[in-house]
Amino acid sequence: MTVDHATGGSEVPSVRHHGLDFVRASMMLLGVVLHTALCFQETPGAWVYQDPNTTPLAGLLVISIHVFRMPIFFAMAGFFGAMLLERRGLATFASHRFNRIAVPLLVGWFVLYPMLAWAISFAWTNVGSDSITTAFGRMSWNANFADAGPMHLWFLVDLLWFYAAAVLLGGIGRVAPPIVSVVRRMAASIAIGRLRWFRLPAMVGLAFVAMLAMETPGIDTTESWRPEWHIMALYGIYFAIGWLAYGVPGLVADLERWCWLRLGAGIALLAGATVSTIACYAVMFDPAQGVDTQAYRWIFAVTQLLQAATACLLLLGLAGASERVFRRVNPAVRYLVDASYWIYLLHLPLTIFVPALFRRWETPGLLKMVSMMVLVTIPLLVTYHLLARGTAIGATLCGRTYPVWPFTRTRAPEPPPTE
Repeated sequence: MTVDHATGGSEVPSVRHHGLDFVRASMMLLGVVLHTALCFQETPGAWVYQDPNTTPLAGLLVISIHVFRMPIFFAMAGFFGAMLLERRGLATFASHRFNRIAVPLLVGWFVLYPMLAWAISFAWTNVGSDSITTAFGRMSWNANFADAGPMHLWFLVDLLWFYAAAVLLGGIGRVAPPIVSVVRRMAASIAIGRLRWFRLPAMVGLAFVAMLAMETPGIDTTESWRPEWHIMALYGIYFAIGWLAYGVPGLVADLERWCWLRLGAGIALLAGATVSTIACYAVMFDPAQGVDTQAYRWIFAVTQLLQAATACLLLLGLAGASERVFRRVNPAVRYLVDASYWIYLLHLPLTIFVPALFRRWETPGLLKMVSMMVLVTIPLLVTYHLLARGTAIGATLCGRTYPVWPFTRTRAPEPPPTE
C-alpha cells in the first residue's frame, strides 16, 4: 500500500493491472483496424483512398469502433495518469508525461506527416497508373507543412491538456487537502458505496450531454491544432472518470462482478448504436426529401444516448472482464501491450500505402481488407522489435528498454505498474 503524498489522498494499492493494460493497448491497436477499414468502405469519398474491392463490413467496423475506442482509451489514460501521479509526485509526473507524450508528438509529427503525404500521393497516382512502377515515378514527393493538422496524433495534444489540468489541480490539492478528501469520498460513494446504483446513469448522463454538442452523429474528429472544446469536454469526462476511479480502493475488483453481463449488454447496445448511427446519416443525406429537421433531432438524440450508454457499458465490462482473465502476466499479451504505442504512432501511412500497393489484387473485399490489416501490422511489429524495443526510442515510449530476442535470451523483469 502507498499513500498519496502528492494530493493528500488515502491509501491505494500499488499493483499492476494487467487487464487494464490490455484494454488500453487494445484501443490503440484497433486504430490499425479502423484506419485500414476506411479504405474499403462502399461510400465514395468517405476517405482519402478507396480500394476497388469494397465490403459493407468496412463501414460497420468504422462506425462501431468509433463508438467506444477513444472514450475507453481516455478513461484508461486517466486511470494510469492518476496512478503515476500518486506514485511519483507532481514534478516527476510532469517530466514523465512530457517525455512520453510531448516528445513523441513533436518528433513523430515531423517524421510521419511527410510519410502520410507520400502514401496519399502514391495511392492517388496509382489509381490512374497502369503499374506500381509508373505510380512511383509519377507521384509527388513534396509535403506541404503549411496547412498540416495533427493527423492521428490529435489525442496526444488532448492528453497534454488533460495532464496540464491534472498538474494544476494536483497543486491545488496540496494546499487544500480537504477538497481532495471530499471529492474522493463522493467518488467512492458513487463507485462502490451507497450510491453505486447511480454509477452507470451518472456516467451515461454526463457523456450524453457532452455528445449533444457534436456536429455529426457519434463523436466528431479533431482536425486542428486548436482545441475543439466540445470534443475535449467529452473526452475530458472519460479521462476524469478514469482518474477518479484510481482513487477508489476496491473498484477494479468490484468491476469483475457481473462483468460478463455488462460486456454482453454493451455489445448488444453497440449493435443498436451502429444501426441508429446509420439511420441518422440516412436522414441527413436523404437525396429525395432533404433533411427533416424535427426527425433528425430526435434520431440524433437517440443515437448519441445509445452511443454514450454503449461506451460506458463496454468500459465497465471490458475493465472487469480483462482484469478477471489477465490475473497474471502473459508474455505474448505483454509484448503487444509494449508494442501498441509504437504501432499506433506509425500505422496511419501504412494503412493507406499497403492497400494502394495491392490495388490490382482482385479478391473479395472482406478477404482483402483483413489481409491488408495483417500486412500493415507485420512491418510495425518488426520495426518495433528491431528499432524500438531495446533502444532509446523504446525507453521514451515505454519508460524502459527490453532485451531483444534473438540477440539475447535474457528474460526481462516485470515492469513497474506505471510503465
